[in-house]
Amino acid sequence: MISYERKQAMIIKNGILVLPDRLVSGGIKLTNGVISEIGEPDGSDEVIDAGGNYISPGLIDIHVHGGGGADFMDCTHKAFRTACDFHLSRGVTTLLPTSVTAPVGLTERFFDTARSEMKTNRMIAGVHAEGPYLSVKNRGAQPERYLLVPATDSYDFLLKNADIIKTVTLSPELPGTPGMIRKLREAGIVVAGGHDDGRKSLITPALEAGLTHLTHLWCAMSLAKVYDGVREPGLLEIGLSDDSLTCEIIADGRHMPPELVKIVWRCKGERMAIVSDCLRAGGMPRDGRLWTLGAEPEMYGEDAPEPTRFIVSDRVARLPDGTRLAGSILSIGEMLKGLVDCGIPVSEAFRAASLTPAKIIGIDRTHGSLEVGKVADIAIFDRGFSPVRVIKDGKTVI
Repeated sequence: MISYERKQAMIIKNGILVLPDRLVSGGIKLTNGVISEIGEPDGSDEVIDAGGNYISPGLIDIHVHGGGGADFMDCTHKAFRTACDFHLSRGVTTLLPTSVTAPVGLTERFFDTARSEMKTNRMIAGVHAEGPYLSVKNRGAQPERYLLVPATDSYDFLLKNADIIKTVTLSPELPGTPGMIRKLREAGIVVAGGHDDGRKSLITPALEAGLTHLTHLWCAMSLAKVYDGVREPGLLEIGLSDDSLTCEIIADGRHMPPELVKIVWRCKGERMAIVSDCLRAGGMPRDGRLWTLGAEPEMYGEDAPEPTRFIVSDRVARLPDGTRLAGSILSIGEMLKGLVDCGIPVSEAFRAASLTPAKIIGIDRTHGSLEVGKVADIAIFDRGFSPVRVIKDGKTVI
């Protein structure tokens, strides 16, 4: 893992500054690991010529499982650093390692590894627990054997780890969910709805209890349906129409075609974030092999069932029988061009990958935009949206 020792001062000049609402020609000064000046700064120990490229805040991925051949559920420091390095090389400077549904003991080991890794790895802002309180019908690639229900299964292990858990994804219609949401909110955890089989009458109590975010719209999510002659919105329609909710999309061009991306952007605007949902196959050769979703089999013990496997085809992860998508193989840095190709302005595409996710997890005072006093996490992208330089805490790392 690259060390993040800070340089005293650095100027990046001759670039296009990517602000949340516009693009501006100019430069930026970084001093002792923070942004100290924006505009046309001069005088520095080090000067970098951006060459007319985009100078953006470091990207922030709040839903990511792995990359570079590693999954965060492998629960080793090597796996964490391998996955982080892959995303760092694509312009991501902050992320939330994300769990998959697994035995509680293994999920707790994931939390413990993340907590330990955070002592030295400043990319990690906390973790995202995706599951295990998800619907059977829309569990996606999550293993059914380990799914739990709030009304009958304890969630104390989440509350015990509230110091590092930033977000939890659950199905809002499950029995006992409103009470669970209140407890998680009291512990400072952002609660997201997803992988659900709900409808408005069942989802509304979860919203009233404090659910504020939606996990990967359109993916493993309930849609409007007629019940006893009455059409009720699903979680998707509620998310698109409720201005109090933020949402995330997997903008890899496979999980959502351009038409759906445009709908979300027009409905949600600055409340839309992009996430990678990237699996361990991210950045790896496309060799047709079977990959493991989540931890490798030996992590589950002797009586474990066959692990969930996936293949990579057409630039996306799928279950071997092709019936379901399993996740992405791209970083959010590799998704920016697709957003712009959908007609989304460059500044808003970058905002969906930086300031909006920072706001969702409550770190926008220090991260997510080019503002004086914020942490000097910077990425320089060329006009084709490929990263040419990545700066973490004021030090060039890529």
